[in-house]
Amino acid sequence: MEELKKVAVSRRSFLKGATVGAVGIASMGVLGGCAPQTSESEKAPGPTEGSDWLGQAPVINDADCTETVDTEVLVVGAGCAGLFAACAAAESGAKVLLVEKNQNPNGVRSSALGAVGSKLQAQHGVNINKVDIVNDICHYALNYNDMSLVKFWADNSGETLDWYCDFIDRHGKCEVKLEYTMPGQPTRYKMWPTGHGTQLKGGGDRSTVEPTVAADMIAYVESLGGQYRNETKLECVIKEDDKVVGIYASNKEGKIRINASKGVIIATGGYAANEEMYTALQGETKKSLVGLMCFPGATGDGIKAALWAGAKFDPYHSTMIFDRGAIAPDVKHGDPYKGGRPYYHIGTQPFLKVNKAGSRICNESSPYDFIVHAAANYEDKAWYQIFDSNWREDVTRFHTIGCSTLQEWEGGNHHPEGLDAVEQAINDFIDKGLVVKANTIAEVADAMGIPAEQLQSTVDRYNELYDMGEDVDFGKDSFRLSALRQPPYYCTKLGGLMLSTMDGVQINTNSQVIGQDEKPIPGLFVVGNDSGRYYTATYPNFGAGTNAGRCATFGRYCGKYVASL
Repeated sequence: MEELKKVAVSRRSFLKGATVGAVGIASMGVLGGCAPQTSESEKAPGPTEGSDWLGQAPVINDADCTETVDTEVLVVGAGCAGLFAACAAAESGAKVLLVEKNQNPNGVRSSALGAVGSKLQAQHGVNINKVDIVNDICHYALNYNDMSLVKFWADNSGETLDWYCDFIDRHGKCEVKLEYTMPGQPTRYKMWPTGHGTQLKGGGDRSTVEPTVAADMIAYVESLGGQYRNETKLECVIKEDDKVVGIYASNKEGKIRINASKGVIIATGGYAANEEMYTALQGETKKSLVGLMCFPGATGDGIKAALWAGAKFDPYHSTMIFDRGAIAPDVKHGDPYKGGRPYYHIGTQPFLKVNKAGSRICNESSPYDFIVHAAANYEDKAWYQIFDSNWREDVTRFHTIGCSTLQEWEGGNHHPEGLDAVEQAINDFIDKGLVVKANTIAEVADAMGIPAEQLQSTVDRYNELYDMGEDVDFGKDSFRLSALRQPPYYCTKLGGLMLSTMDGVQINTNSQVIGQDEKPIPGLFVVGNDSGRYYTATYPNFGAGTNAGRCATFGRYCGKYVASL
C-alpha cells in the first residue's frame, strides 16, 4: 500500500496544480481542437511528478479531417466490454458504429465470464448470496471502490450471461460451461462458482474461441444496421458546450471526425501495454514483474482521452497479476516489457514457496498476487516454488479453481490441459533452464543460490506441518499442504505476469464518466478496464471471471442506456 499512498499524494498534488496553478488548460493547450469551450471546472489533470505520461491532447480540427461520419452510439474498442456494448445498443434500435484500432478485435474472454444469478447457475443448483459476494469484493478493495458498482454487477450479470449463453447457442459453434464444483473442504479464502467459460463444441483449438465469438458479435451488430471499422484509432474526444459529441480518430487515410449524437462509449482496455504510463503510475509494482499477458492494444488511449476531457482518475493504481512467470535463476525481475511471456501454469499451485533467503513468506494458498506482494519485501523480489515427484497426487488434492486448474473434473474449469501436458511443460522448462531438477534439497539450494541450511530447515518444518495436518505457521488450508520427501525435487524462480491494469476513469452505474466536479460529463461513457472505482491493490480471483463479467455487464447495460437517450 505504500506505493498506493505515494501515488495518491502525487495525484492530489498535480490535480491541485492543474486547478489553481499557473499551468492550466489555456497555457498547456491540452484540449485544443478536440474539446472547444471547455469550462474551468473541467480542466484536465497534469502529468505525474517526473513523467509526462499524460501529455497533451492532439490539436485536431475539422479542416484536418478527410472524412466525417455520423452515428448515434459510438463504441471505441472491440474487446469484451465494447462488443457487449455494441450488441446491446444495436439491439435497442440505435445506429451504432464500433471502431477498433487494431486489425483484429480482442474479443470476449473465453476462460470465464463471472456472474451471479444466471440460468446456468440455477440449473446446477448454484445460489450465490449477492450481499456476501459484493462485500467480499469490496473487502479485497479495502472499500476504496464504489460498492454500488459492484452491486450493479451482482444484480445484472446474471441477465448478461443469459443473453450471452443464448447468443452462443444460436450460433451453434461454441458452448458455455459453468465451473460449479468448488473444493469439498473449507477454505480460508471464500471461493465462488461464478465462472462461465466458452469452448468450441466438441473440443478443438482453444485459441480460436475468442476470435470466433468476436466475429459473430460483430456480424450481429452489422445485421442490425450497425457498422464496424478496424484500424481506426481514437485520438481525442470532441466537446461542444460542455458535452462530448464525438471523437477525432485516425486511420490509413488520415484523420476523421465521428459524430455520436447519443454518446461515446470508450472501451480501450486500460494501459498495461503502455510502458511509459505504467512505469509512471505503477513503477514499484513493475519491479516485481517478469513478463506480459496483456492485450497489445491496451495503451491507455481511452483513459487519456477521458482525462483530457476533464475526467476524474482513480487515485490508487493497481494491476491484475498472475503468479506464473518463470525465469532463469540469474535473471532479475523488473523488465516485463522485454520478458516475453514465460507462462508456467503450475506456478500457481500452493506448494512450498520461499524467498531468496530460503524462508517461507506467506500462506501459499492465497489470491494470485498475494505472493507477488509478499516477495516484494525481500531481496530480488522473487519467490521459489518447490515440489517433489508426488506432485500429481498433490495438485489433484489441492483442487484449485478458475484458470489455475490443471485437470478436468465434473463441474470444473472447462479448459485445463491435463497432467500429462503439465509434465511435458515442466520438462520443457527444465530443458530451457527455467526449472531446476535435483535429487537433494542441497542441490536445489546450490542451483538457485539459496542458503542450503536455511532452505533445509524450512523444508523440514514444512514436512512437520504436513504430518501434523495443520499449518500452524501461516494457516494454509490443511488439504493444500504437501510433503517434500520424494526426489527428484523441482524448483522454479518465479515473478509476476501482468494481465491488465485495474484502475481507470471513475464512473457511475450508468457508466457515465465522472468529472473533476464529481458530476457526469454529458455524452461520455467508459466501460471495461478503462473504468475505475472497482478494484484496488488486488484482484479477487477466487470469483473466477469477475473482471471479465464486469466488463460484459457494464458494456451491455451501458449500450442499452446510451441507446435510450
